Amino acid sequence: MRAEFLMSFQLDKESGKKCYMLGGKELYIALKDDNEYWKWGHIVESRFAELCILKKVCWLEIRGKIASIMLSRNNTYVVYLVYQTTSDSHGHTVPATTTVSFCGIGMVTENVYLQRPEASEIWQENYVFPHKRNDGWMEIKLGEFEYNDEDNGEVEMAYVENKWRHWKKGLIVEGIELRPK
Repeated sequence: MRAEFLMSFQLDKESGKKCYMLGGKELYIALKDDNEYWKWGHIVESRFAELCILKKVCWLEIRGKIASIMLSRNNTYVVYLVYQTTSDSHGHTVPATTTVSFCGIGMVTENVYLQRPEASEIWQENYVFPHKRNDGWMEIKLGEFEYNDEDNGEVEMAYVENKWRHWKKGLIVEGIELRPK
């Protein structure tokens, strides 16, 4: 029987602080267990045995939670959605809203895009776009939070695109990563 990893752990090379990635099996992804909309697969570049691969949905909702006690205290963490798109992906050029909350303090970001809309559209400074990581994956910042000595509880994070009712496909979700700032 093969072990199934729901999250990965590593230490930040510069600070020595804890980093975690919650894999697709650990995340709440709307309709992820309905094989009409999502499928499970693997790609070599992933740290997880199974990845959640989008077949088609008209709204996209990805949520995660982690106990703060697992993190390094007295630190600011940045939270990212880590993903790739397939060659036939579409529908990811509409804005989403992200949230990161901890100890009653929440950070909400609007106009977050998994892919840049056409260049002819008007850009605003507050739009959030992804960037390519050194490992070949894409990442989009969901938000950040501070974790201090006296804080305890769960960190909750979300990416939600459900206002547009626009069909989308071709998203490979590796997970949600928390890294020290």
